[in-house]
Amino acid sequence: MNSEETVTADSQPAAPLSDSIRITRQGKIRYWVKHGLDFFQENPNKPLTLHTSPVDVSQSTIPRLISVVEILKREYLKTLDVSAGQLTGLHQYNELQWEQRGEIPAEGEDRASTIARALESKNHAKLTLAPYMKVTLCTKALAGMHEKKDMTYQIPQTRRLSKTAKARLKKKAKQQTALVPP
Repeated sequence: MNSEETVTADSQPAAPLSDSIRITRQGKIRYWVKHGLDFFQENPNKPLTLHTSPVDVSQSTIPRLISVVEILKREYLKTLDVSAGQLTGLHQYNELQWEQRGEIPAEGEDRASTIARALESKNHAKLTLAPYMKVTLCTKALAGMHEKKDMTYQIPQTRRLSKTAKARLKKKAKQQTALVPP
């Protein structure tokens, strides 16, 4: 399975797992979250990339991407095995990029006239950059990703146990050690 294959809204929940998910306007958030959780369950050491496409500038899918990522991180924390001591969530690497639309002259009177025309427009200035975003989630920190200039990093969330949950774990461990003969 290559990293270039993507899962879109048309794919069924039983689709083969890939390491890239493209977030679209038509897709269902629950399918993307389910696919992400299944991916981390089957491939705990591989990073998962969620991304938008710069195709449609009028309605950005970046807010949907952020919603999917936050839900995925929260739901992943709920699936961790507390008794095994796994209490840290997913490392997150964000990359905001843009694609150039149209030509803007670099120098001279053409540049000045282009800027003046954009400012004189009656309705809205024409967008010449199409933003898109990539988010990489992984269970372990990726080497070399912290040094990239255009990438930001979010530390993983830690699942905190209540006092009663800690007491239950201690009681369970004590019972298991009492059952094991010396």
